[in-house]
Amino acid sequence: MVTKSTSSPRLASEVTIFLRNMYSLNMSIVQQLSPILDQRHGIDLRLYFIMHGIDQGNVYPGAIAQVMGLPNSLITKHLDQLTLKGLVERGIDPEDSRRVRVRLTEKGVEVMQGADDILAEQVGDRLSKIPAERRADFLSTLVDLVREGE
Repeated sequence: MVTKSTSSPRLASEVTIFLRNMYSLNMSIVQQLSPILDQRHGIDLRLYFIMHGIDQGNVYPGAIAQVMGLPNSLITKHLDQLTLKGLVERGIDPEDSRRVRVRLTEKGVEVMQGADDILAEQVGDRLSKIPAERRADFLSTLVDLVREGE
């Protein structure tokens, strides 16, 4: 049985183009960056984004989970990996002993800065192919689309 779409054919086509290309871009970037990050720093993009979240002030596992849009249990698993690698330390919150705080270790800061350099070089190369005036609009639109979905 064939279902009829209630949206216009043009909109349906644009949606398909958008989703296919966002997926392809995401996969391409992950495939490009993951081996480099793993080889040079022993992390993947998920761990990098968690470290970045901690660096931005999200020091509680629950806050990291909320920002990342992931379940607490998965964040705990990733924090375990980061702790074993010596990149993150856990400790009791001095203001509330019922809460656990996380912080980047000195090694974690160095790894994150090295990863920042890799991402800036690799992804910056892709972005630089978009003329500056179009790039600003593109990034602004991308941020708007993400915020709209939150």
